[in-house]
Amino acid sequence: MSTRIGARTEPKESEIDERFITPFGLITAAVIVVCFFFASHFWDASRIANASALDYKFGDKNEAADSLRVVGGLSTTFRLLFASWGCFCFAIAPRSRPNVSSPFFWSLLSVSLILVLSVFWSVKPSQTAFKLAVLISVAIGAAGIAAKFSLKEILSILTCACLSFNLLGIIAEISFGNFRLSSGYRFVGTTHPNYEAIFASFLCLFSRLYSFRFATRSFLGFGLFAFGMAVVLITKSRTSLAGLLFSLIFAQLIIARGVNRMLLFTTLLVVASLGLVGTSMMSQGSSAQLGKAANMGRSNDSSLSGRLPLWEELLISINKKPILGHGYLAYWDSKQVEYLSEKFRWEISHGHNVYLDILLDVGYIGLSLVLLAILLAFVEAARLYSDRYRIEYAIVFGLFAYACINGLGESIFKHPSFYFFAVATCCFSMLKDPYKPKHR
Repeated sequence: MSTRIGARTEPKESEIDERFITPFGLITAAVIVVCFFFASHFWDASRIANASALDYKFGDKNEAADSLRVVGGLSTTFRLLFASWGCFCFAIAPRSRPNVSSPFFWSLLSVSLILVLSVFWSVKPSQTAFKLAVLISVAIGAAGIAAKFSLKEILSILTCACLSFNLLGIIAEISFGNFRLSSGYRFVGTTHPNYEAIFASFLCLFSRLYSFRFATRSFLGFGLFAFGMAVVLITKSRTSLAGLLFSLIFAQLIIARGVNRMLLFTTLLVVASLGLVGTSMMSQGSSAQLGKAANMGRSNDSSLSGRLPLWEELLISINKKPILGHGYLAYWDSKQVEYLSEKFRWEISHGHNVYLDILLDVGYIGLSLVLLAILLAFVEAARLYSDRYRIEYAIVFGLFAYACINGLGESIFKHPSFYFFAVATCCFSMLKDPYKPKHR
């Protein structure tokens, strides 16, 4: 029996269980791809990367700093288009109310408030206001899409978008003659290896959706996982690979029940303990080989070792405004980007650690609110899976784990990007409560 909400009727849960993606969902996926591609992707990204030997080393031109000096008319247009599509989705969505009784709702609201209020103490109010406007436009799109679609269809829409971005990247590299499978090669696509790896990691994580309970879709799920893992490996993104492995484990911990969950958890502890003991007993030569394997065949480790002095520099800036921070993205203006790039000899556009970047933005108060929201997000996803036994909530649980691990080496999830949109849409969707719990 369908559930009546307001003047409109929600579809039956059984119908949603069988739904992969609707024609309107495909149109929405296409809008997402077009908007985010023109807002933040570059067709010739691989050509530019190859010109600088795929290492993005500092040179005479700092593209990150240059992009901060001007407002891109094209990117602004497509961000407004995306926000408009979100409003359209919200207008035609079934009427529903957010679950205001959930602590997760209030934690998200408090994080939103401190970000918006940061414009009043920002060291660069105009820059913070502009960045907040961009972030809000992405959040509006996320909220509209979350209101219109079920969480399962949202994950299908995100799957289509991530697959499209990776395929566009492959086509772009082939067109420039840069796509190859050699030892020193990193897949750049239309953005950056680390960001292409996030799209591919999402594919691996979402692939479980197409093989859970549906034998006819198991081949689709396996194919998406194999393709996503292959892309992660050719990007040689260590942060993404680590985040993917942890996210898959976290998702499986939620899916496992009773004794199986305890057995899996115990096995992981044993494997981790044996790994620590084994590495401590390794010879110097074996340790070097292990380090080379962990480096995924990359010719140097500068991007990883370069983060440590950068983080030390950022901590100095954090201590200057520790309570409320500098304001949302106010620290990262063109002059600061040029200064840090010149000092550390590689192009730096963010802190490469989302937690340090949050401290720069909104200080220790803001970070405390964000960490509380993250904790409650895990709790809410686990509760919804326990109540309804729907695989999408376990996948979202893994998605949150991935974002947390990725945040140790990147800051992209707090920027108004596709990655922020993906997480925000899942968060907003969890706040809808149109169905009663489905107990076994």
